[in-house]
Amino acid sequence: FTDPEKSRVGFGALLLAVNDDQGELVFAGKVGVGFTDATLSEMRAQMDKLEIKKAAFKNPPRGAEARRSHWLKPKLVAEVSFTEWTRDGSLRHSTFQGLREDKNPEEIVREKAEKVATAAAAAPKKAAPKAGSAKKGEIEIAGVRFSNPGKVLYPEQGVTKGELGYYYERVADWILPHLVNRPLTLVRCPEGRAKQCFYQKHVNERFPPEVYRVDVGEPEPYGAIDSLAGLLSLAQMGVLEIHIWGAHRDRIEQPDYVVFDFDPDEGLGWDRVVEGALAMRAYLGDLGLKTFLKTTGGKGLHVVLPITRKDGWDDVKAFTKAVAEAMVAKEPDRYTSKLPKASRKGKIFIDYLRNGRGATSICAYSTRARANAPVSVPLFWEELETDVRGNTYTLRTLPERLDGLKSDPWADFFKVRQSITAAMKKKVGMR
Repeated sequence: FTDPEKSRVGFGALLLAVNDDQGELVFAGKVGVGFTDATLSEMRAQMDKLEIKKAAFKNPPRGAEARRSHWLKPKLVAEVSFTEWTRDGSLRHSTFQGLREDKNPEEIVREKAEKVATAAAAAPKKAAPKAGSAKKGEIEIAGVRFSNPGKVLYPEQGVTKGELGYYYERVADWILPHLVNRPLTLVRCPEGRAKQCFYQKHVNERFPPEVYRVDVGEPEPYGAIDSLAGLLSLAQMGVLEIHIWGAHRDRIEQPDYVVFDFDPDEGLGWDRVVEGALAMRAYLGDLGLKTFLKTTGGKGLHVVLPITRKDGWDDVKAFTKAVAEAMVAKEPDRYTSKLPKASRKGKIFIDYLRNGRGATSICAYSTRARANAPVSVPLFWEELETDVRGNTYTLRTLPERLDGLKSDPWADFFKVRQSITAAMKKKVGMR
């Protein structure tokens, strides 16, 4: 297993193995979702008693992965759901289901897939479910049933509910780390984006159990997910936008995700948006803070700042306000931090208000309820020199981008350890 990072307790992920034809253990990938905090703590105590110095696998991961790993006697059997095997023999989109005390480790081998009718992988419109797994008119995606999968959610492209489900299945490894265990605000469009859509903050009895409840101190709970099943359940409900809080459910009063939204006035060129994002990167860089970039899936950009969970909401919001106002003071003809539309004429609105308690921002890799099914996409900063735009990538084109990437633009996002210090607050003019 790997060590926990950030707010995680117990451990990060389990390293899995199965027995090959010679009875030797071979690496089968990792699983890092599907755990509760209680399970993480209980299993860590159990695993600490089984730790050994050398891997029992005959082909363990090497390099940095191996240095971060703890090796165990192969005594524990985990039940793990997944969508498929990768070419290198690892599980894809794995979710922990529980430990199996009724199974002998020596019995665990790679299961052979049974042939079933499937939809096209790239942009499936229809799918044939396994016999008996779904009712007539339904399909099943990674174990989640989709009713009315042919319902068109994006009329401009003919994107259906089933295709939305397949999209999230394909990008689950990318989106889930940014999504799990955060309170959510959802944009639901049950009849498609061209018809009535609505924001939903609170969950009720009609939500599936895969969307669990989070108490944030309001009369009704928010929803959150921690698995692929939860993500697909949102798609089944016609959720076209997933907005996240800046904090995790276990420490709801201490945010760890800060976002500056660069929203241009009508008619402003993309070069002005790029200029603003780069200026914010430089300003925060001078303070010693590392930032990350993503498109909004609309006409703007998000500059995102991961922070350690130290300050409360009021301090974080006050800091972001001071930063935005400092940029405005430097170039008042180019930027505004004022919300009223009248203040934005000919300017870039630097929206820091998304950093207050209960405020949200669009999650990385979420679709948007806009024409052509655009997606909010993490970028390398260098990509601002290309023809990429805020809505360049869509539900249909993003998977190809991800397949072609040599590295993740946000590979270091969860490794960054930085705080808003007293010196930084003073420098930006906070009282």
